[in-house]
Amino acid sequence: MLRAVRTVLMYLLISVPVLNTSVTKDMRMDAVFPPVMQRSDSDLPVGHLLPLGYQREPEGPVKEYTQPLAPTEFWEQHARDPYVPLVYRQAIAKAPAVTNWQSDEYIREKYGDLDVLVEKKHEDRLARPKRMPLSEFLDNYQDEDWYVVSLLPDPMRAEMQVPRSLLCGTFKKNILESNLWLSAGGTKSLLHYDADHNLHCLISGRKDFIMIDSKYDDLLDMADKKQFSGSSFSHLDMDSIDLLTNPHVSEVPWTWATLQPGDCIFIPAGYFHQVRSYGRSVAATIMWSPLNYFDDTDCATTDIAKYAALSEVTVQWTYKKGDKFIDMGYMNVEMMRDALLNVTKFKNSTKLTKEMFTYYYESAVVDEDEDKEVEEEDLKMIDRMFGILDKDETGYITRQGLESLDIEVLKDIARLMDESHGPVTENDEDKTHDEL
Repeated sequence: MLRAVRTVLMYLLISVPVLNTSVTKDMRMDAVFPPVMQRSDSDLPVGHLLPLGYQREPEGPVKEYTQPLAPTEFWEQHARDPYVPLVYRQAIAKAPAVTNWQSDEYIREKYGDLDVLVEKKHEDRLARPKRMPLSEFLDNYQDEDWYVVSLLPDPMRAEMQVPRSLLCGTFKKNILESNLWLSAGGTKSLLHYDADHNLHCLISGRKDFIMIDSKYDDLLDMADKKQFSGSSFSHLDMDSIDLLTNPHVSEVPWTWATLQPGDCIFIPAGYFHQVRSYGRSVAATIMWSPLNYFDDTDCATTDIAKYAALSEVTVQWTYKKGDKFIDMGYMNVEMMRDALLNVTKFKNSTKLTKEMFTYYYESAVVDEDEDKEVEEEDLKMIDRMFGILDKDETGYITRQGLESLDIEVLKDIARLMDESHGPVTENDEDKTHDEL
């Protein structure tokens, strides 16, 4: 299923006064959570014009484990529909990042030449992130209205641990990307859901989560979901819930979790969550595709008890120094490969022709919009994409060739289907991607 144009829902930080371009940071770590209900002395509903969470008592904490589940258990109890969030306490406690990344000086010295995507803390969905060296961000973020949300650069993956729940089977084979989050001061997100499963691991600071089942979307004033996107967000003001306009918010049950360094939370695809962070905050996330099956054939021969760094597993979308793109939010290209192979099987053919590729494009892209028909632009795009596959200009690619096709070729096609989340490298004469 197409993952393109996934809305990446970023942090919207707590408003702070600005004086002489210097931003006052909120570094407190003692916020009360979950919030204590405040009974109303008036005829107004309980929690009216208060932050999300004050409208009703929580159902309880998110289910916790003191050690990560084995992959099959994780699948059966949490990661298959209906999804159930969980918290792993100290799941990445052995990761060098938990010790080393407490220091800006360490990060600057070892990784400062690597690029990251930087956004303004006050969210503007029309603005594009700025790309800069990590050292430049660290030199300025305490005074600027900035935060990092970017692909975790490849060299940094060596210091990040992969909990054993993801070390075999379908999970390990479908890890899409890992993201770095870094900010200073108190932050909060919109209430939103994402297209993919997410294991969000805290390295520094503290984070509080409000978790809400996806079945309550009709009660949460959701934005219209964009075409091809598996994500969306709520228009509700997280600091001031207007219960006169949105009375149903009081009917929505929720659970909660607080993360400390070393802890991880599983946020299922499509599951609503609102995040509040405190103090200097560093986190890393591992994201993978939500599939309706789990193949555990390799689990019997995999030592999941052995420590595994994120650099030891295959991640589809990565960034290393010198890359033109920082590719966030793209589709699972291995699912694209499987879909193309299934087209050849459906057509009872040993070759993928342009006609067959057009069939795939129509089902994956055009048919997502019921009112849309194949247009001239689509035909040009099909020509361009199939040209990437058919480099020898034979008019086809064999099944065997498709099975062994370099993943980078599939990623070039995915980039044509979608727009990069961040800017390309500056002064690059190749504007191929920017034209799309």
